Amino acid sequence: MEFDVSYYKFHGVDRAGLIDALGLYDTGTPDPGGEAPYAIADLPNGWFVIRVDNDSGLLADYDRNSLAREGMLVTCDVGSVDPVSRSQGYDAGEERWSVVHDGRGGEMLALEIRGEAPPGVSALHEEAFAATRAMMAHGGTHGPGPMFGVPLAVVKSVTGFRHDEPQLVSPEPVFTWLAPKDPK
Repeated sequence: MEFDVSYYKFHGVDRAGLIDALGLYDTGTPDPGGEAPYAIADLPNGWFVIRVDNDSGLLADYDRNSLAREGMLVTCDVGSVDPVSRSQGYDAGEERWSVVHDGRGGEMLALEIRGEAPPGVSALHEEAFAATRAMMAHGGTHGPGPMFGVPLAVVKSVTGFRHDEPQLVSPEPVFTWLAPKDPK
């Protein structure tokens, strides 16, 4: 399954050490338009986020468990063509939970919850289920529905960050370009 954008949110991880281990460096150049293939932002709550556009390269070569050998990692993968969204939580190198909506083939009610999901997932699921059923009853069956947003809402509940919403925190996170240390 291909995703258009992936977000890797880290807490309790050595930011500089991780970037160096990935073979990148922070250029400090702001990326307000989201054009960088790799970008990073610090959140005011101690988390930092690496955004990866079309993750077919660098981070795809890493097992997500190994990226979170220390601290916590929460990932969010979002497909723009297929209505697919996925969030996963890792702690000390082990996957603890995942929440996946795969709406391909018209599966608007699909939601898979595995592991020890964060508090509130059941309520988010129930709310999205009811909203989706109401939408379907009124003929809405195309495009991403309310269930698509459940994994994204879970990410926000854990990290305080949801990529598709305004950031109502101060200071507002600013993504900066990450570049390879040794461009080829």
